[in-house]
Amino acid sequence: MKKTFLFVCAAFMTLAVSAQDLGKAVESYNTAAGMISVSKAQAIAGFQDALKQAEACAEDAEGQRNALIENCKTSIANFTLSIAKDYLKENDFDKACEQLKAAVEVAGQYGIDDVAKEASDLIPTAYLAKGNHALKNKDFLGAADAYQKVLELDTNNGKAALNLGMAQSQAGNIDAAEEAFKKAMAAGEDKAAAKQLGKLYLKKANAAYKAGNFKAAYDEAMTSIEYDASPNAYKIAGNACVKTENKAKAVECFEKYLQLSPNAKDAEQIKATIAILKK
Repeated sequence: MKKTFLFVCAAFMTLAVSAQDLGKAVESYNTAAGMISVSKAQAIAGFQDALKQAEACAEDAEGQRNALIENCKTSIANFTLSIAKDYLKENDFDKACEQLKAAVEVAGQYGIDDVAKEASDLIPTAYLAKGNHALKNKDFLGAADAYQKVLELDTNNGKAALNLGMAQSQAGNIDAAEEAFKKAMAAGEDKAAAKQLGKLYLKKANAAYKAGNFKAAYDEAMTSIEYDASPNAYKIAGNACVKTENKAKAVECFEKYLQLSPNAKDAEQIKATIAILKK
């Protein structure tokens, strides 16, 4: 009988200690919650401490321990993501990306699927913002690197592909720009990418003409026209045809130039050239 009494007393002592420990864990959680407005990083550290305390407690009939554990995990995941969003607002894109990756990891570990998905979806957005910021500040290679990271994560991101093409074009990497613009076209940025490709081939046509490679100048100008029928492309094509003595084609190109740009400053000069070519 005495032995049974001692066992019951020991069981009550265990329950009392467990309840006391759970109370401390709840207190730690509340202290962490109070730190949110001061420092989210410190709040996260507090929630992590409360989580350890709660996990060390025995399960209770009311389920308070398990509820506290879930609250700790949810808070850690949410505020890890919140810090990443703060970095984004401050245009600190590198820290934002690293913090977003941390949010994906911790939310995945704790099974907070909605937070993991939101953080994962925000990573390419953060790189896109970084690229846009770099492009605006004429850091073309930095912008290109950021846009490339977006495409590694989201291969069908037409906006990133389009902006990558612009960055590469400004950096003088014409072949890379061409490839990026074609990706943008395939990813839904048809009109904008076609216009950029037109400009790109126009640059190539102009460079070829200045180098005295008139056949290449004509070919590049005509490719430019396939994407964006600009007056300047027809003008370069016409001038290239004059140099190669293809009078009929030159007239055709110059007439198209005048149709698209009837009020051009050199309109009268072009008309005179056409008249000479037709003789």
